[in-house]
Amino acid sequence: MSVLVNPSMIRFSPQPLNVNHRKPPQQQPRQDLAEIIATHLSSEWLRPVAEHSRAAFDCVHRRVDDSTAPLIIDSCCGTGDSTRNLALAFPDALVLGIDKSEHRLARHRTSSNENYLILRADVNDFWRLAAEAGWQPAQHFLLYPNPYPKASQFRKRWYGSPAFSALINLGGLLTMRTNWSVYAEEFVLALNAAGFQAGGRQLFDAKPITAFETKYKERGDSLFEVVCDLGQVALSAN
Repeated sequence: MSVLVNPSMIRFSPQPLNVNHRKPPQQQPRQDLAEIIATHLSSEWLRPVAEHSRAAFDCVHRRVDDSTAPLIIDSCCGTGDSTRNLALAFPDALVLGIDKSEHRLARHRTSSNENYLILRADVNDFWRLAAEAGWQPAQHFLLYPNPYPKASQFRKRWYGSPAFSALINLGGLLTMRTNWSVYAEEFVLALNAAGFQAGGRQLFDAKPITAFETKYKERGDSLFEVVCDLGQVALSAN
């Protein structure tokens, strides 16, 4: 059973992160997080979109545009296990899994489901291209992203980077999961700073969606989920 908590009352229990670094992970949310978010949202991201990213987007653009099914995006899908599982959970949707690693995607275990696609692309570019094309995903999953736990790595986290504005502009019901409480709490604070009402909860008996989630549950990690409606209507899983 998992219990939703009031977003304004979120207090994630501190969870030690299993990392092998000389420097310990960040212990609490940054005090200047809201200022960083405001800077990203008020500034134009000047990074050019790579040609290989445009080519990857063009590979699926027509399929998505021609589909009448609700779109679900599974960003940074790794080996694509989560994409396959989401396709099973939402059989009436078109699920698009995206990851930049050829090595990870090569380990994808295919299934007979025809309602999902796996694509190699950089989401930093893909999110912008999808938003520019007018895509409106029903849901967007970001499951167990690299937390970059050192305080000096903050700007590599999704909400600490310029990509955060592209993530927001894409819309949809956003679901992010992590095994690090600080990452979950900062994600909620970042969404709140951007003007959205984000909800957070600790997961207890949820069925694992990814291989990482299975591993974290087996070793006894606490798991956290952040959910935020960025403007689209969500689907109900079967």
